[in-house]
Amino acid sequence: MSGIGIGLLGAARITEKALVHPVQVTPQCRLAAIAARDRSRAEAYAKRHKVDQVVDSYAALIDSDEVDLVYNPLPINLHAEWTIKALGAGKHVLCEKPFAMNAQEAQAMLAAAERSGKRLIEAFHYRYHPAFETCLDWLAADEIGELKEIRARFDVQIKDNGSEIRHRVETGGGAMMDLGCYPLHWALTILGEAPTEVTASATLTPVGVDETLQADLTFGSGAVAHLTTDMAMGTPFQADMKLIGSKGEIDFLNPLAPHDLRAPGRLTSSTGRDAEISPISTYTYQLATVLRAIQLGTPVPTEGDMILRQQTVLDQIYEAAGLRHLRYLDA
Repeated sequence: MSGIGIGLLGAARITEKALVHPVQVTPQCRLAAIAARDRSRAEAYAKRHKVDQVVDSYAALIDSDEVDLVYNPLPINLHAEWTIKALGAGKHVLCEKPFAMNAQEAQAMLAAAERSGKRLIEAFHYRYHPAFETCLDWLAADEIGELKEIRARFDVQIKDNGSEIRHRVETGGGAMMDLGCYPLHWALTILGEAPTEVTASATLTPVGVDETLQADLTFGSGAVAHLTTDMAMGTPFQADMKLIGSKGEIDFLNPLAPHDLRAPGRLTSSTGRDAEISPISTYTYQLATVLRAIQLGTPVPTEGDMILRQQTVLDQIYEAAGLRHLRYLDA
């Protein structure tokens, strides 16, 4: 069959937005195979979304000759195992965020990619939308002068139904892992360096994961980043970022998914600029970039050193909040 064959590990909710819809408008690829713990669920998913075949196990999927790129949206505690196995089987991997349980796992995954010669990309889809590129261009053009401060947040309620993986310690749950990883990634992308100092505090759910978390990062340039995240019930959706410079400010409403008409993005500066926002989804831009990277060998901004920097700072935030045990379960 023609085109890059994509294999789906599991039938996760995010897969429909992250891959199924983008594949429908991207002729260079196809949904080649799916495997899930429950084969009947995989069969229903394949029928609904026109996946070429259902295989009996994750192992069978990564061994399939029809699969070139594996999409890994499994619970975080399974990311390392199946990403390393997929790379070992000669497949490229697009791994959902957050990448791993901790920096130690992330290092092992990156080492596997190095050994295999295959691409390992973290699925921070926002990074591929032109609106975020415009924001970076404004900063590079000295639109607001020297960057002094970043204020960023991502809040939305996540209900614990008793099995919700984002509320379980053993599956890498927590507001900072699932939501706050985005504001952190925005800040690290913009500043292009790791922080020199990290402080954090959190409130916990009854089962022991962070329900809210606030982190303050100080950078060598002198800039500071204030990050907040909240997944408590009743919390409204909020995703925004303010960049404060020596000459002005940039406000970015919904940098997460600026194309989303339910919470449309807006990028403005105090100098009077107002960016045009493309209605094409972040996920579609992401898929196009990943395919181009595989075909042409071009680098992408959510792989390699950036993955390890992000995961290391996540660890530092949890440690600063007194929650290192949530990321290192053997601690």
